Amino acid sequence: MARAKNSAENFMTEFAVNLISSRYLLTSASQLMSDGEMRPNELEVSKNCHIYMVVARPAVHFDPSDFTYTDGVISGSLVYRTDDGEQRHQFSNPFPLKDGAIRLELSPYPHNEIRTYDSQGNILRWMPANAVSVYQTQLSYEHAFRKLKVLYVGQSYAGGHSSAFDRLRKHDTLQKILATTAYESPSKEILVLTVEYLPPRIITAMNGMDKNLIRDERDEKRFSKALDADFSKKLQISLVEAALIRYFQPKYNTVFKKKFPSRDMKILQECYRYDFSSLAVEFDTSELRMVTYSDAVAPSDHHIANFRLTDDVARTQFFAMRSRPGYVDLTTPIVASK
Repeated sequence: MARAKNSAENFMTEFAVNLISSRYLLTSASQLMSDGEMRPNELEVSKNCHIYMVVARPAVHFDPSDFTYTDGVISGSLVYRTDDGEQRHQFSNPFPLKDGAIRLELSPYPHNEIRTYDSQGNILRWMPANAVSVYQTQLSYEHAFRKLKVLYVGQSYAGGHSSAFDRLRKHDTLQKILATTAYESPSKEILVLTVEYLPPRIITAMNGMDKNLIRDERDEKRFSKALDADFSKKLQISLVEAALIRYFQPKYNTVFKKKFPSRDMKILQECYRYDFSSLAVEFDTSELRMVTYSDAVAPSDHHIANFRLTDDVARTQFFAMRSRPGYVDLTTPIVASK
């Protein structure tokens, strides 16, 4: 039984809903729009991803003047632009010829692909410059290759019936972002990061020190009810989407940027039904060796969007989890929807 909005009752046990990111796929928008096919394992992840992010980073290409291919190793310069002008990064990576390939060349201008050919001139394999840049694992998180700026967050889940990329190809907002970026920021490239989320965890905290708190069968009943909380997949994804939008404040999102959380929001009613005091949505890209950021949040490979769902600060002080280093304090009082 959830307490009334202005109830003065304080219980020994408090609960938080915790949603954590799992698998992901990162692809450029240009590859997304192509007719290429995914490998089976990538397709399986794509069909089960729940959230997608449209992100930006510097566009990169190869310098044909110093590109070489010797003894199965590609070497040369990756060229890109930042606010400080043109930048170059030297690379050297193994790239063996496979599947009957007899030669390797750079693609024509803008020289953004490596291609291998068979004796009939058919393209057998290709490797984009942005993928080569990602493989530069020796670079720190401060390098431009490692930073992804979040521009838009949306839902991508269709119950495993179609892949996220199939649905995104005709997405109006993605088309708008591509067009705007081509005009305003031609030195940037747009990528799509799709993310799978694990089922929610229920985090509990008990304050055994304060003897004034309710600790009898009423608290035990709340505890049992919270552990049995059953959030539908649709609701879980909606909570993640709203939390990440409120956290990153992406340029092209409008809903949830200012008025989340709110007591009147439909997606939060289950949280209030089970008397949860906090919602924490985590987003991790450490395995990808990338950091995400926005105009509102500093770069980090692990973000925690932590929200207070009650007016009582004491109820949520146990769940003040922080990301590193791009922490934004979202444990502010809830707002009333208009």
